[in-house]
Amino acid sequence: MAILQEKDFKKHISSKKLNNIYIIYGDEKYLVKHYTRELVKAAVGENPPEFSFHEFETSFDLNNLSAAVGSVPFMTEYNCVLVKDYSLSKLSKDEYDSLVSVVKSTPASTVLIFSYPTKEKDEKNSETGKKVSFKTFLNTVDKIGVVVEINMRSATALEHQIAAWADKMDKKISLPVASKMIFYCGTDLSTLNLELRKAVAYAGDNDEITLEMVDKVVTKKLEAKVYDLVDDVIYGNIDKAYRELHSLFQNREDPRDILRILGFSYVDLYRARVTLESGGNIKETADFFKYAGRAWVLSKAQKKSERLSTNALRESIGTIADLSEKLNSVGMNEEAALERLIAQLSIISRRES
Repeated sequence: MAILQEKDFKKHISSKKLNNIYIIYGDEKYLVKHYTRELVKAAVGENPPEFSFHEFETSFDLNNLSAAVGSVPFMTEYNCVLVKDYSLSKLSKDEYDSLVSVVKSTPASTVLIFSYPTKEKDEKNSETGKKVSFKTFLNTVDKIGVVVEINMRSATALEHQIAAWADKMDKKISLPVASKMIFYCGTDLSTLNLELRKAVAYAGDNDEITLEMVDKVVTKKLEAKVYDLVDDVIYGNIDKAYRELHSLFQNREDPRDILRILGFSYVDLYRARVTLESGGNIKETADFFKYAGRAWVLSKAQKKSERLSTNALRESIGTIADLSEKLNSVGMNEEAALERLIAQLSIISRRES
């Protein structure tokens, strides 16, 4: 199966040589929405006539879909039918066969698009509990149309995307500041776009969005807050680390979630440390452990990992694992236990320095 990725699909749309059947899906929902809009625009224009554009969502009568697919274009080159988040799990075998029949009978004058801008591609049938084979549907479409998978971009690509958005809003943002936004907010483009707009509004008449502005207005994910806490521990800012921890408690964050992310952060440091010690490649390590869109986390862990020896990182991970095991087997004050853990991690770090 030849699945188009973002770069090739962008060229495909620009070529204006459209196929008549598409499936667009992937992890990056913002881009799935974006390229679905671009494909519709290429087929029937920015404001398509009512009779040349038909939209269906989630579930519907297949007879109505068949009628829309068979419609003749009106004042446009193509008739366009957009099906969003169609749930295959609700179909019986006969209904699935009918769907395939409609797809295969799509005339050359119609562009039929199956887009998944919010739902995941794999679902379970509520009656049987079995997973519907989305791949089977992909294979069917791939033989007669185009399958497009849009997944998360690399950290570098995300930084440039944020900078491009800022330019369109008449602001400048440096790539390091954009990188900090990604660290705070994660890699979801919809979230990044929303947080950038907050920063642009806060910047007011200033031409450039600074790190200080981002620090003040961007909403940090729990992961970013915990990673900041770990930075404070490693760099010896123990008072600040405790302030961060107490702030998380005040915001009613689950201590077990905090502990889980603490564990992840030290595992990231350990993997980065071992990779550097062995002369390995961070990207290869990220690929091996399937970091995917989070590969930038390992890259950022490289410098911090130099402050702790491999043995110190092993001891820190062991200390975190011990507390995790105790929380699952013994009743205790979880917040107090986390406070003691931060003290233990700080002692290990200070011993190194």
